[in-house]
Amino acid sequence: MFTSNVKKSVQASVLFGALMASVAVHAEAAPVSDVVGAIEQTLSTQAQELLVNTKRELVLSLQTQLAESIYDFNSQLTLSADNQGESVTSGEYSANK
Repeated sequence: MFTSNVKKSVQASVLFGALMASVAVHAEAAPVSDVVGAIEQTLSTQAQELLVNTKRELVLSLQTQLAESIYDFNSQLTLSADNQGESVTSGEYSANK
């Protein structure tokens, strides 16, 4: 999960660098306010996507952990019930002798 976020951050940084290089080439052709607006829009979009993906991965991770905990708990309950059943059976067998 963390590696995926880092990878996306690096990709966003590379995209930002390419955008800055493109801006530098066309700086004289475009007004500064348009360039700044485009950069802000790109960064805002990238940040929103990163937050949505991070949230999705966090929720999936929590769901997986919860499912594993429930499975472990159910397994322990089943094992405990089996052990109690064996104890009762052994006790009944001893009492019948």
